[in-house]
Amino acid sequence: MSTSRAFTIAAIAGTVLLIPVIVILALGVYGSSITGDFPLAEDRGPTLRVEPPSGAAGSDITIRGADWVPRTLVRLEIVAAASRPVLTAEGVIDTVSTQSPAVFVGEVLVSRAGTFTIETQLPATLPLTAQSSVDLRASASYRGGESAGSAATVFDVTAGPGAIQATVVDAATGQALTRGVVELLSDRGDLLAAAPVAVDGTAGFRGLSTATSYDVQARVPGFSVLRSRGVTVAEDEPSTVHFQMPAGDPGRILVGGVPAAGASVPFSMAVIDLPSLAPAPPVDLRTLPASWAIAADPARGRAFAVDEVATSVAVIDPGGGLVASIPIAFDLVVRVEDSEGAPVPEAMVRLFWNARGQRVFVRAARTGDDGRVRVEHLISGSSYDIFASAAGYFQPLGARVTAVIQPNAASTATVVLRADSSQRAPRSTLAPLPGAARAPATALVTSDIAVDPANGRVYLTGSDLDGGHLFVLDPEARRIIHDWPVPAGVGDVAPAGDGATVYLANRPFSTVARFNVLTGETELSMPVPSWPESLARDSSGRLFVASLRDGSVSQLDPASLTVLRSRRLEEGVHRLAIDERTDTVIVSNIWADTVTGLRADDLTIRFLIPVAASPRAVALDPVGGSLIVASADQGAVAVYSPETFELRQSLELHIPINDVAVIPAPQGAAPAAPPTPPAAQSAAAPPAASSASSAARPAAPSAA
Repeated sequence: MSTSRAFTIAAIAGTVLLIPVIVILALGVYGSSITGDFPLAEDRGPTLRVEPPSGAAGSDITIRGADWVPRTLVRLEIVAAASRPVLTAEGVIDTVSTQSPAVFVGEVLVSRAGTFTIETQLPATLPLTAQSSVDLRASASYRGGESAGSAATVFDVTAGPGAIQATVVDAATGQALTRGVVELLSDRGDLLAAAPVAVDGTAGFRGLSTATSYDVQARVPGFSVLRSRGVTVAEDEPSTVHFQMPAGDPGRILVGGVPAAGASVPFSMAVIDLPSLAPAPPVDLRTLPASWAIAADPARGRAFAVDEVATSVAVIDPGGGLVASIPIAFDLVVRVEDSEGAPVPEAMVRLFWNARGQRVFVRAARTGDDGRVRVEHLISGSSYDIFASAAGYFQPLGARVTAVIQPNAASTATVVLRADSSQRAPRSTLAPLPGAARAPATALVTSDIAVDPANGRVYLTGSDLDGGHLFVLDPEARRIIHDWPVPAGVGDVAPAGDGATVYLANRPFSTVARFNVLTGETELSMPVPSWPESLARDSSGRLFVASLRDGSVSQLDPASLTVLRSRRLEEGVHRLAIDERTDTVIVSNIWADTVTGLRADDLTIRFLIPVAASPRAVALDPVGGSLIVASADQGAVAVYSPETFELRQSLELHIPINDVAVIPAPQGAAPAAPPTPPAAQSAAAPPAASSASSAARPAAPSAA
């Protein structure tokens, strides 16, 4: 055999022998992909499964993973999604969809086969009801921290066999109460469900898990809050809770703001019953005014509210009803006549604001047959240049008329025109600038409102295009006592307590002044840290100022207005309140979303509370001492315990919030009942039938 032929035969034989090796290698590579043991083409990644797929809260579950990268570390978390009940500003039980923060369950190493198993129980601390679902989320990582895949699955929470029946009666009379709300809470205080009190004084909850305990809480307008802790339930019969409600100190919390364009609710103020901390509107909320600032007069049982651009101050009674208003804007009556004194009908009258030598058009109107026209709601103390024109008449250049709006009555002005047959008829009415009905030219741009405890007079600060105003108002006579001119940019006002002196903050000039409201004189003005946003004075005379841009709270000497001491916090400090009981200065921060308590004597920090976004206002309950924080985000109102600063109640009223005030209610007045919600609105907590109640595991209620 030749060498070349021998080589050809050997090559053919070698190829035949090599083909099975290639096939075996190919099967080794692709076969694992076909069987799902190797993550190549057609691989769907790691999987997560829970057994059983549904169950009641507190159920034992097994979580299994497959097709994970071997020997990686898997972290397992759960997130609860539920429909949470909320009390609206109208006192109706509504529901909102919520999602809990991720709760860590555990970590486990994936086996060599790419699997893992975790046996656990749904945490009893999660706010779970039959309307909840639980997302189980697993994520794997390599030793270096790089991601090695993730997966998720859902566990549906089903109704449990337990039930709770609550009975609510008046402690003084033993009679069943027919209004209010009973709330079901987890043992950590999460609100799970709410049910209105029925006409027989009962409220109930069904579908509860027997693997955990609950807190049950009753809120009835006019009564103190009672809470029964650690109520357990059985499978065979409902547990019962009996609330004997003690009467609470009457009062109302007023929360108000200015609605933005396209607001989702037709009102901008809410009324909260003080002892029960539940919305209890005594009147139609749509009748209450927009409120940029609210001032309480506890000694006389009323409050005052003023709009962002104001023509009057609203007076509100202790029940939250609108009593009357104190006007700060008045009408101007213009008469147009010829040189003989005869009226000129159909004359065009135009008002211009003279702002630093520049005329700003404000209003235009035509005279009637009597030659008169009435222009309404012009701010007291403001002045206007008046121009008139009519067919066949003209106004001489030297006959310009300026009118100054006087307080407490309509002002008058007369414009004299000369006859001139060559004058054409005036054009159609000039339209004011967009939004002129609420523009600074015709109303006061409000800064603050306060009540003097010495005499009940009301102080109102604000600015217009020409300068600042300090109004001194008599609420009994509903009249302006003084309209003092003050520098533009005037801000917060704090009465000195003597009935004659106030402190005024000026934001753009960063000053605080002492002003005499009897003489209209500025007695002293001193610089303070940048942008003094809020002033507060306690009963002993100590004066504090919060500076928004500087982020500081300072104590001022009332006599010299010099800074005695200062505490630098963060930029955004906004509102101040003083807790006389604990000698604490309360300060909110609208940028850091916090409320800080400072010792009044040395401004050291006592506490720091994170709150809902943009806390616009803080107030203190003068009877119980509770701290009330109102935030612009979702219109949230939070009430904190004065001793422990524990959150006692949180309401999402979904209204704009700028200010909050607390006023007392008449002794013995029966609080209004919140409307009973339709069944669909309380689906998260269907009331149990009263005939099903039994004393299974009673728990003694305790006052919240």
